[in-house]
Amino acid sequence: MKRILSTAIVTGSMLMATTAFATIPSSEIALGGVAPGMSIDEAVAVYGQATYRGDDAYFPNGVKADLDDFNRNLIEELKINRPGSGVATPAGIAINSPEGDIVKAYGEPDKMEYDDGKNEYTYYASDSRKKLKINAKNGVVVKIKCDLYD
Repeated sequence: MKRILSTAIVTGSMLMATTAFATIPSSEIALGGVAPGMSIDEAVAVYGQATYRGDDAYFPNGVKADLDDFNRNLIEELKINRPGSGVATPAGIAINSPEGDIVKAYGEPDKMEYDDGKNEYTYYASDSRKKLKINAKNGVVVKIKCDLYD
């Protein structure tokens, strides 16, 4: 009887652990057709010419790209917090989207934090190479960040 109970507990724990994560396809972690891991040249082809300051590239649509320290042609991170930019994730989440749309689009987050009046939803790619963070305040999306997961 103990063996059956132990097996049931272990099986139940494994089942809960596998369903606790809302990992999403790596292809869903992008902003306006540009994804972390792409080259700056690919981003320029989509967004237009960038202005460079240090390790950062700023695009006319409000997207900020952080470039790799060792390979300045590689995008490590993309961020947007400017309303009206027209930039969205592949699932259609953009600045000022209703907060409820985040979970509708991506499911329950892998990690949820509350800081400085904002809810931060974090999703990890199923291939463990990228992550998506979406911040919401007062019921609307205020920041989206996509980056390579290290």
